[in-house]
Amino acid sequence: MVGQDKLSSAEIVMADPKRVYELYDHWPSDVEDALKIQVEVPRKKYERIIYLAVGGSATAGDIISDWFLSSGGIEISVFRGNLPKVSLENALVIVCSTSGDTEETLQMARTVVRKHPDMVAISAGGKLKELAEKEGIVHVGIRLSKAPRYTLPYSLFAAVSTLRSASLLDGMEWELGETVSNLKKTSRNIGRAVPTERNTSKQIARIAARGEPCIFATSVSRSVARRFKTCLNENAKMHATYNSAPDFLHNEVEEWEQPDGRLQPIFIQREGDPAAQVKSREAFIRILEKKGVEVGRVLGKGKGNLSQLMNLCYTLDVASYYTGLLRGVDPFPIRLIDEIGRAHV
Repeated sequence: MVGQDKLSSAEIVMADPKRVYELYDHWPSDVEDALKIQVEVPRKKYERIIYLAVGGSATAGDIISDWFLSSGGIEISVFRGNLPKVSLENALVIVCSTSGDTEETLQMARTVVRKHPDMVAISAGGKLKELAEKEGIVHVGIRLSKAPRYTLPYSLFAAVSTLRSASLLDGMEWELGETVSNLKKTSRNIGRAVPTERNTSKQIARIAARGEPCIFATSVSRSVARRFKTCLNENAKMHATYNSAPDFLHNEVEEWEQPDGRLQPIFIQREGDPAAQVKSREAFIRILEKKGVEVGRVLGKGKGNLSQLMNLCYTLDVASYYTGLLRGVDPFPIRLIDEIGRAHV
């Protein structure tokens, strides 16, 4: 039975039989390994990226999309499950399934491959690798962690390596080294041995565990908000919502006229947030504080846009893990997802 401080290093080890904390400790080295991948892309000039994935595998595309939006990269369209009629002219298609067996992703890949696009498949093997080999598609192998959601750094930076090989990181490649350095520093600051008063992940976890987290981001960090929400679902087995500016500033703010004590607002912030959105966000936070609502904030650290996004993602992923421990649940199993998955067998 865990003691009073559920987030002490000793209590974390006792409460986590799968040692998930070790998987998070390895994130910086996973990024370094993925950046060593060399990809033979079909050609070197593209005007658009089409990213096909579902669930956690799609998060990689979301984060890259936010990075490119902030740093001046080309258009990236992320499609989940269903694929509209879309032009593949001058487009590089990246299809990612961490396991290689995600049925929705395989269906999208089969649909697109008939059009003979320039395509790169990313997976740890499975049916996606078989499809790639059959159709002559470039396949990038990644190492699967104990569960797909913990493999994000590898799948994300395998995609980044693909974009680098396609000469799509002009003026942005300097951000890769800074991101790795920043992740190593982040790891030292959010690990299980770091006490709560100096550990942002544990501080956010204590806020999230008190009720239902309502996560707010700007238009250039929505990927992180969505990721945090889904990790709270999986690691902490709890309800959570997310929204991004400018939309929530034009509708969702009204639900706080009479605050619900169960809701815990958490704001994701970083340098480079659009000035108008920052001004409106700060006005909203002042309103909440006047109403006695405790507000959580997490600020992305780093110089580059990718570095800040990954610092936020890492900090909040680990926060979702700590939230699960505070709620007395084992973060590792995903029993209902597995049960639904068996329906497709």
